[in-house]
Amino acid sequence: MGNSKVIPIGDLEVFMRRAFSLSGVPELNAQTVTDNLLKAEMKGIGSHGLSRFPVYLQRIQKGLVNPKPQISITKAFPGVLTVDGDNGLGSVVMLEALKEGFAVTEEIGVCAFGVKHSNHFGISTYYCEQAAEKGLVSILLSNGPPATPPFGGKEPYFGTNPIAFGMPRKNKPHIIVDMATSVAARGKIIRAAQKSETIPEGWALNQEGYPTTDAKAALAGVLLPIAGPKGAALSLVAEFFSGVFTGAGYGKGVAWQYSGSEEPANVGHFMVLLKADSFLSESEYEERTETFVSEIRNLSRAPGFETINLPGEREWEREQAIFAQGMVIDPDLRGQFAEIAVKLNIETEIFND
Repeated sequence: MGNSKVIPIGDLEVFMRRAFSLSGVPELNAQTVTDNLLKAEMKGIGSHGLSRFPVYLQRIQKGLVNPKPQISITKAFPGVLTVDGDNGLGSVVMLEALKEGFAVTEEIGVCAFGVKHSNHFGISTYYCEQAAEKGLVSILLSNGPPATPPFGGKEPYFGTNPIAFGMPRKNKPHIIVDMATSVAARGKIIRAAQKSETIPEGWALNQEGYPTTDAKAALAGVLLPIAGPKGAALSLVAEFFSGVFTGAGYGKGVAWQYSGSEEPANVGHFMVLLKADSFLSESEYEERTETFVSEIRNLSRAPGFETINLPGEREWEREQAIFAQGMVIDPDLRGQFAEIAVKLNIETEIFND
């Protein structure tokens, strides 16, 4: 498999959904996790896209992730939900929590929920977009296995801990801010290490605490937070809200899915949903938001910039294009998918040259 190949999104979806189903994941849940991974890849967030598919399957097949979780959702207070994911796939757990959060928000205007005993849940954008489609403003935090240090440290403790915000618009794309609190997502460094590629200076430190461009040394050391002490503080906040506060794992209590650990990951998530018309009428909200967007777009541009894009806009445009054109998959990843097809006895020719 020496060349990259364009594969139709529909063909990929059918294959991935089938692979999850054969690994014990119920059909609807298989659709959810497949959709999540494909959206990440289509948006250009490959670190959370198709490259995660093989490891998701491996962990299910090894019994490290529960393919059929009994997700428990309890109303602690009128607008507060506590969610136990029963070690299910993160996107499945999170979507179940989100649906219940929608119902509560529709009833009283606001909902906050905390999730424990979950796993890697893909891209935060996936959930903020769904909230925006319901006319809800959202804030989402999640943690992960130790990757970044507190400011001044050289030992990993916080995850790369995404922070995301969703702001609905009447017309798409919605405004979606989704960022890791590390300079680079760990998935990008994992892919670089797999391909024996170097990484840019400023992304990571080695185990001795010195800057490195060696991806494998970076994974053995620490990833650097964005903006020095400010990024480290944001990572701490995400760790507290999604881990400490929810009852999930935190710090070194969160297992890494790529390690040899057989402990449940116990990833935590925390989300707040508010109706967009909480403080204004729906029409006022829409008018002010569109004026806000228009004013930003019409500001004078710096040299080299033809347009001013809103957060999440380029990813949304890329998703629309890829959906129509198909996905380019590199030879290494295509080889991994072909091996999965053989192992699960799925007849397909989409990964052949």
